[in-house]
Amino acid sequence: MTIRDPHHRILFANRAALRQLGFDSLEELQQRSLHSIMDDYVVHDEHGRPLTMGDVPSVRLLSGEAAEPLLLHTVHRQTGEARWQLLKTAALRDSEGEIAAAVTVIADLTAVKTAEVHTRVLANSGRILASSLDYEQTLKNVAQVAVPDFADWCIVELIDDRLRRQTAVVAHRQPEQRELIAQLRAFGTEQLDPESASGRVFATGRPELFFEISDDHLRRIAVSDAHLGLMRKLSIRSAVVVPMRVPNRTLGVMAFCTAESLRRLTHDDVALAEQLGRRAAVAVENSRLHTELAEVAQTLQQSLRPRDLPDVPGWEIAALYRPAGSEPRIEIGGDFYEVFSSGRSSFALIGDVTGHGVAAATLTSLMRYGARFASRLEPQPAAILRRLDEELRRQPGGVLCTALCARLQPRRLVVCSAGHPPALIVDAQGTITESPEPGPLLGAFADADWQQNSVEVSPDQMVLLYTDGVIETAGAQERFGTERLRELLAQHAGLSPAELLTRLDEALSAFRGGSASDDVAALALRPLA
Repeated sequence: MTIRDPHHRILFANRAALRQLGFDSLEELQQRSLHSIMDDYVVHDEHGRPLTMGDVPSVRLLSGEAAEPLLLHTVHRQTGEARWQLLKTAALRDSEGEIAAAVTVIADLTAVKTAEVHTRVLANSGRILASSLDYEQTLKNVAQVAVPDFADWCIVELIDDRLRRQTAVVAHRQPEQRELIAQLRAFGTEQLDPESASGRVFATGRPELFFEISDDHLRRIAVSDAHLGLMRKLSIRSAVVVPMRVPNRTLGVMAFCTAESLRRLTHDDVALAEQLGRRAAVAVENSRLHTELAEVAQTLQQSLRPRDLPDVPGWEIAALYRPAGSEPRIEIGGDFYEVFSSGRSSFALIGDVTGHGVAAATLTSLMRYGARFASRLEPQPAAILRRLDEELRRQPGGVLCTALCARLQPRRLVVCSAGHPPALIVDAQGTITESPEPGPLLGAFADADWQQNSVEVSPDQMVLLYTDGVIETAGAQERFGTERLRELLAQHAGLSPAELLTRLDEALSAFRGGSASDDVAALALRPLA
């Protein structure tokens, strides 16, 4: 508590106030002007706004202004000690009601507010680190979690098992200083010095606190005068270096530094830095694993996706493929198609394996490449389906598949179906016929057999092969259905195969109004004149 007269002279200060202000006695305090005392500190309010002597409640009260309680954050310029203080002021009045003095009670809230800041930093770190699984963005987020609430700048450095620096990301409360830090890093080598602070922390897994970064310290670690000059420009006050550890290894180190704020980091800050280092390591490891899995998924996806359509003599062919939108990581489902040549014969295959995801996708690959192999042994659609049925029945789990295989000959198709929707053939007048009648599902029966049919197709006709994902496309109240598909074929009978499938894709997208719940595959074929 302090008491100040109308002339701003300190009349009284108890021992707690003297300790807070850094004086041994009232007499010593009275020898300093209030402005000079305040100049010893960097002072902000709880929102970071700089404060002056005119903002102090006792000064406002003695000047005839309202004196609301004031929470302020101070950093001693010389010692770097940071404090949170709540000032409350009341007036002492004489017998005539005039203000004779201002009594100020100073509540030290440093412990409470520091804990609050640490809690906020940890809460923000959880939100920020969970906001992205992109590897590069995660690294940027890691560097940002502690700036500026905890540190003035932060550097994240990933290091491999051979002590080689891999990646470094910097965050600074003053963006223009990042270039200075980048210049500073240019003096480092790719190989981490085991005797450096980062090298020791990486090797031991123990944090290191540098309570005071003196000029002597800078001179000891500088590799040149230019290096020393850059470090001096950064005005580093203190630093703590912590490991970035996951359970089985150390990924790198994080360095938190204070500079412009003049605050010194303490042992209490080390505990927070270690927590941030652990959280950052988990976020980086998760994003790395996610990136690796995404690359695996992309490679798998590319290998499982249908190839570009080959040129088939005498035929114009187009394809449509849309995997269900519920599994964005692996955009491959159970629907498939394949157009291929075997010797002098060409074939079109379309089908649907039960299930979704990677397991179904790998089976579609088996069907596609199995059909290619089977066609070399006996180039007939029914024989190809028999071979696929044999292979499918060897698979565990009782997997089923519908399939339609067609051999493409000049103006003629030899077609065989295993439980698959029949091919739709539309002529120039919009008349539609179906072929063939489906046989048993693949993988269902040990004694199953299939018959093939020969269908004449003229140049003014279009053949559509499709999976049930087309007619099962869900709208707001009902399925797309066969009738809508027939109407669309009749309406666009004169279009090319590619144009027809574009119209079909647009119609399905408009009908569903959202992501697909089932895979869609279709082939449109027209004989050339």
